[in-house]
Amino acid sequence: MERGIQYLRELAMWEMVYYDLDNVQLPTDPDEVQCTRPMWRKFVWSAPSSYTNSLAVMEWKGKEAPMVDEVAGQLRQYEESVSSSFISAVEKVSRKA
Repeated sequence: MERGIQYLRELAMWEMVYYDLDNVQLPTDPDEVQCTRPMWRKFVWSAPSSYTNSLAVMEWKGKEAPMVDEVAGQLRQYEESVSSSFISAVEKVSRKA
């Protein structure tokens, strides 16, 4: 997941570079860039197939796109929930064996 988050930050950098470099209000930190729908699509397409469906249905509340750091936090939470579900399934199977 950390590699994916790094890729999302790289997409944010591309967004910053190709947007308007003369704009002084443009963020200089990729975590402060809004995660646009095209960025999100590229991120989902780059994800392993086991994550793609779950990531594709993630929605953002509100009208504005979240900042990259907010999306990174959501992705970490998702990873933790998937990991803990997997661990508990393995524990159940190992107890039955």
